[in-house]
Amino acid sequence: MQVYGKSIVAALYAVAVVAVPQLSGDGRVDPSEAVAIGIAVCTALLTYIVPLVPSAPWVKTAIGAVLAGLQVATTIIVGGVDSNDALLIAFAVLSFLGIAVAPAESPRTAVAVGWGSDSRV
Repeated sequence: MQVYGKSIVAALYAVAVVAVPQLSGDGRVDPSEAVAIGIAVCTALLTYIVPLVPSAPWVKTAIGAVLAGLQVATTIIVGGVDSNDALLIAFAVLSFLGIAVAPAESPRTAVAVGWGSDSRV
């Protein structure tokens, strides 16, 4: 968890976003839900792939924040907000908060951030 905390949170977010259209509503993935799934998968992949660097240990949190904001904006703009969309918005906000407080470490750059902040350990 110390090394991949932010990535684990982002992956759990992607799983939750994939599950929402399957477990609620009509059980089909409509175009707006497909966009939400795409954003969630990008959040998980980018949080995993982008390394922490000494000059910007907050980069993974910034990725989570930008993509969570995009998720909220897309959800609101595309078709209004219903109960499924409210879940997607809640998951986006929770993913950002989770990514922000989870620890992470990039062995290649020797940068690590601990629980609760993006200050270096």
